[in-house]
Amino acid sequence: MHAKTFIKVAAAVAVTLSIGVSSCGFANTSSTGPSDPYAAGLFNELNADRAGNNLPPLTWSPKLANQAGTWAAHMSSVGTLYHQNLGALIDSSDYVGYRSLGENILVGPGAMTPDNVESAWMASPPHRANIASPAFNIVGIAYWRGPDGRIWAVQDFGGI
Repeated sequence: MHAKTFIKVAAAVAVTLSIGVSSCGFANTSSTGPSDPYAAGLFNELNADRAGNNLPPLTWSPKLANQAGTWAAHMSSVGTLYHQNLGALIDSSDYVGYRSLGENILVGPGAMTPDNVESAWMASPPHRANIASPAFNIVGIAYWRGPDGRIWAVQDFGGI
């Protein structure tokens, strides 16, 4: 069977709001990308697609990566693919200075490579819109391998 048959890609969600509150313990940005090789592959594939759309690369966000990882693990634990409430998140005291948030989520077979995951997102117009949005300048990406072997991947985008 074709790999796309096994992939569920949820519609992208973007929220644009203004806020002014305090920050949590993770940095908004980092001069280095993710240390995990799979997450680094996802990050590099994303920025290659942005370059292909004549957009600057996104800067790595430890804060958004932590949020993405928490969400990927949560979706795996409940066995359901759905978006977190980005409106509540951006209104929280942890996201001071953020003007926008967006999210791409995916669940698929554990054999998916970073290129497979990014290709699935790019094949979906709403996900592609988040990837190619000039409203975002930072990103955190994470994944979780569920007990059934599936991969749960999250891209959390931010505009600061």
